[in-house]
Amino acid sequence: MRRFWEIIISAEGSNRFYCFPFICLFWCITPLYQLLSRYNLKKRKSRCSRDWNSKLISIGSIMVGGSGKTPLTIWLARRFIDSGKKVVVLHSGYGRKIDDKDIIIGYNQTGQYSLNQIGDETAMMIGEIPEAGFAIGSDKKKMLIKADQKLSPDIIIIDDGFQRLDIEKDIDIAVIDQSTLSNFKNGLNESNQRLFPSGKLREPLSALKRADSLFVIGTNSSSDFSPQNELSEKRTVYWRAEILGVICDGKVLPLDILKEHKPFLFAGLGSYDRLLTMLESNGIELAGEYNFGDHHDYDKSDIEHLKDMARIKGAKADCYLTTAKDMVKLSDMKFDLPVYCLVFSVEPHDMSALDDVLEIVK
Repeated sequence: MRRFWEIIISAEGSNRFYCFPFICLFWCITPLYQLLSRYNLKKRKSRCSRDWNSKLISIGSIMVGGSGKTPLTIWLARRFIDSGKKVVVLHSGYGRKIDDKDIIIGYNQTGQYSLNQIGDETAMMIGEIPEAGFAIGSDKKKMLIKADQKLSPDIIIIDDGFQRLDIEKDIDIAVIDQSTLSNFKNGLNESNQRLFPSGKLREPLSALKRADSLFVIGTNSSSDFSPQNELSEKRTVYWRAEILGVICDGKVLPLDILKEHKPFLFAGLGSYDRLLTMLESNGIELAGEYNFGDHHDYDKSDIEHLKDMARIKGAKADCYLTTAKDMVKLSDMKFDLPVYCLVFSVEPHDMSALDDVLEIVK
């Protein structure tokens, strides 16, 4: 259903004509959905409380889908862990098949749970920061209390907690893609400027005002862009997103090795368009590409479909290219060509600006 929605709101040209009835439907129900959403947020705010001892950082967004929250969560957790802090990451486990059980994973306790139990993003994060603890469950406030009591962390990081107004946070961070803010500034009519379900905005841009800090993730330096005047009073930290290299058969290789091949890209990401832009800016030419949609659950028929697509349009691919989020779901799949996994990194442009934001939890 989510993939269907993504296709409809992103339709362009002649495809938009065929999708027009659904687009009209989304436009019609958007006011009602937003009214209910505002009521829910107001209700949550009236129930705001704090029943835990740990310092709490929330990393969220006003966008549906990929905005860069997960790599930022990993980066911050790694920094706190390296400084000697005990860190727990709180995640809803979106996309897991067994979602009726709350799960607490202790520090350095990897490999105890299946992908179906914890979801793809959590599995990827455990691989990146195994020293962290994890709390996985749909009721984030309940999981906060459980994690605080069972693991006694110094810091809890909530992945996707900007709309949880019932939770009192020490630092409330809103993440937004640099290109999204640029589109608002330039007045472009993009799907990421329209409110859900007719677009990708969970809330209006003005909702960013309630954040303690604005994390702008992109590829340009902070001097190349500044947020709109209404957001200028926020403590803004600019982040640079990069592709560091690739992994194949357990070996870390430079990204330029892809220039010697004809890779076929596939992924199930909310930020798929950003991925294409990053590869293009690095001079990587693709034999083809396919977006499966965020949190796609791969099966054998998908792999067979990939094999067919990798050989069409006269540009025969000699390898596949994907992301770590996808690789955690592909361990049991057999491919006819080598599979390269992209290695991403985010880094703040100004470390002192980040230190100012994090001062309260040090």
